[in-house]
Amino acid sequence: MTDTADNNADRRAYFRINDRLLIQVKAMDAEAAWELGKLIVSSTTQATHPSQQLSSLETAFHHLTDQIGHTDRDIARALRMLDEKLNLLANNVQHLLQPVDDTQALSVNLSAGGVSMLSEQMIAAKTPVEVNMTLLPSGLQIRSVAKVISCEQLLSAQDGKAFSLRLAFTHMNETDRNILVKHTLSRQAENLRQQKS
Repeated sequence: MTDTADNNADRRAYFRINDRLLIQVKAMDAEAAWELGKLIVSSTTQATHPSQQLSSLETAFHHLTDQIGHTDRDIARALRMLDEKLNLLANNVQHLLQPVDDTQALSVNLSAGGVSMLSEQMIAAKTPVEVNMTLLPSGLQIRSVAKVISCEQLLSAQDGKAFSLRLAFTHMNETDRNILVKHTLSRQAENLRQQKS
C-alpha cells in the first residue's frame, strides 16, 4: 500500500505544467547552498502565511474526505464541493486583502521537482541556486535551493532573455512541496476544464 502511495507521490512531484509566476534565481557557492538548504528543510512546517495555513488545513481535509469516501461516497462528494466553494471564496478574499503585482510574472514550465524558464544570465550546469517563487494567483511564496541542470544559449533572445535555464529542486520543506504539487494539479485541472469548454 505504501509503495503505491509513494509511486503516486513521485508521479505528482514530476507532473509538469506551463505556468506564469514571479521568480528570482540567485547563484550561490556550494557551502552557502548547503547551509541554506539545511535551514529550509529543517524550518518549521507550521504555516505562517494565512494561505499556507489554509493549504495545510486543506491537506488534512482531503485526507479525512478520502477516508469518508470509503464508507459514503455521496457525503464525501458533498464535502469536496463545499471545500471547492470555500477555496474560491478564500482566493477572492486573499486577492482583496493582498493583491499581487503580476506584471513581472515569467512564463515557466513547473513541477514539484523543478522549473525551467528563460533567463537573462548564463549559470553553469551543477551550480547551486537560491530560488524564490510567488505562485499566481494565490500569492503563496516558496523558497528553495536548486541545482542547475542545464543553461543553454538560445539562437535569438526573447524579451531580453538569451538562455534556457533548467533547475531541479534539491532542498524544499515538505509544506512548500505539497503546496507546489497542489498548485500544479489545480492548474492542470483548470487547463483541462478550459480545453473541454
